[in-house]
Amino acid sequence: MNGKWLKDLFINLRRKWGIDRLERREKWILGGGLAFVGCFLFAQIVVVPFFEAWNTLERTILRKESDLLNMAQLREEYLALKQEEGGIQIGIDQRSAGFSLFTFLDQQAELSQVKKQISSMKPSLIEGDGVLNEAVVEVNIQRINLESLVNFLLLVESSENVVFIRRISIQESGREQGLLDAIMQIVTFEKKG
Repeated sequence: MNGKWLKDLFINLRRKWGIDRLERREKWILGGGLAFVGCFLFAQIVVVPFFEAWNTLERTILRKESDLLNMAQLREEYLALKQEEGGIQIGIDQRSAGFSLFTFLDQQAELSQVKKQISSMKPSLIEGDGVLNEAVVEVNIQRINLESLVNFLLLVESSENVVFIRRISIQESGREQGLLDAIMQIVTFEKKG
C-alpha cells in the first residue's frame, strides 16, 4: 500500500512539473543538474565538515605533542633544581653554625678593604615555600675602583657558603673620574626555624 502511494505521488509530480513532456536530452541535462546539486550538497554536508574536523584534530594533536614536550622539559628542569637544592642544603649544613649573611659580607668587605666605600647594607628575609628561606642583603658601594670591586666580588661569591650575587648594577661615579658606584643583591639560603 505504501509503495503504490509513493509511486502515484512520483507520477503526479512528474506530470505536474512537466517532466514527461521533456525530450530525452533535456531529461539527461535535468538529471545531470540534479546529480550535480546532490553531489554539491553531499560535499557541503558530509565531506567538508569531515576534513575540517580532521584538520582540527591534527592541530590539536600537534598542540598536545608540543605541550607534552614542554612538560618533559619542565620535568627535567624541576629534577635539576631539586638536585641543586640538595647540593644547597649540603652546603648550608657544612657551613659554620650561626652563619649570617650580613656578618659574612661585613667580613669580606674588611678583607678586601672596601668597607669605607659601602654606604649601606640592607638585609631582608624572603619566606620560601619549602624548608629554606632566602636571605638577601642589598649592598650599595660608592666611589670604588674596579680592582677593589672585583676583589670584593671574588670574596663574596662563595659556593662553599652558598652565597651568590643575584643582581648587580655598576655605573661610573658622578663625583670622581675612574671610580664606580655599584648596587648589588647578594643572596644565600637559610633553614627555617
